[in-house]
Amino acid sequence: MDELSELLIDNKTDEKFNRLFRSALKKNHFSVEKRGSRDYYTLTDGRSSLGFDVSAEKYEYARSRSMDAVNKLTDRVRRDFDILERLVSFTNGQEFIRYTVMRSEEISGDMICDDFMGGLKRVICYTGDNIRSRLLPEEYMKKWDVPREVLFSVADRNMCRLLKKTEFSESFADGSGAVRCLDFKAEGSDFTVALMMCSDFRSFISERMGPRFLVAAPSKDTLLVLSEVTNNVLERLGAAIVGEYRWAARPLTTDIFHYSSAGVTVAGHFSEADG
Repeated sequence: MDELSELLIDNKTDEKFNRLFRSALKKNHFSVEKRGSRDYYTLTDGRSSLGFDVSAEKYEYARSRSMDAVNKLTDRVRRDFDILERLVSFTNGQEFIRYTVMRSEEISGDMICDDFMGGLKRVICYTGDNIRSRLLPEEYMKKWDVPREVLFSVADRNMCRLLKKTEFSESFADGSGAVRCLDFKAEGSDFTVALMMCSDFRSFISERMGPRFLVAAPSKDTLLVLSEVTNNVLERLGAAIVGEYRWAARPLTTDIFHYSSAGVTVAGHFSEADG
């Protein structure tokens, strides 16, 4: 989408979208505190501030020239500020709590996180649309007087509910039809891949794939589940996994995870050289 955006969103289009967006914000009692880049605005309601990446809505406007894109963005702004008010208490805010997946090197000191496998972390966040995440700063544990374990328990419960509603496609990963594949693909979602870390994931997948299966998550936009396969099949899959990891806008890991009744282990790791 980036290349198409550059073609569609020239300076004139950007300026028109900016004017329309600012006008819609004013009508809804918001204002621009700072515009950090063409696609990133810091907005305020006079009490709090939130940052917004508007690239998706701007791209939609550039294609359609419709105010619907601006109105959709304004609705998102209103919803996110409403949720921020709900976060004043744990009781009111817990329905919005989720966790997302991040690599260890992406973690900073104020994040609420714990270990998963292979250098991946679960990171507590909140959301208003089950697509975009906003990280929940560590200060909220003190504000709410809630321990880390409770936050992860609530987040896991909400992620398990999300898992049941998530769409996926089923196919075969080889010509023989012996290797079944479930593809959870949702470009731009901060939660689809994180579903592999929720407590209901193994039982949910086992009902469809059997008690043991493999999972690949080369990017934050792709979660691939495979019926348990042999090493030679894994090697053939390696090039595809590394290829997506290498070219992904949001790369995650080239590890392959094995799920069974005994838990989760790293079944294999591919280096970029394997691609």
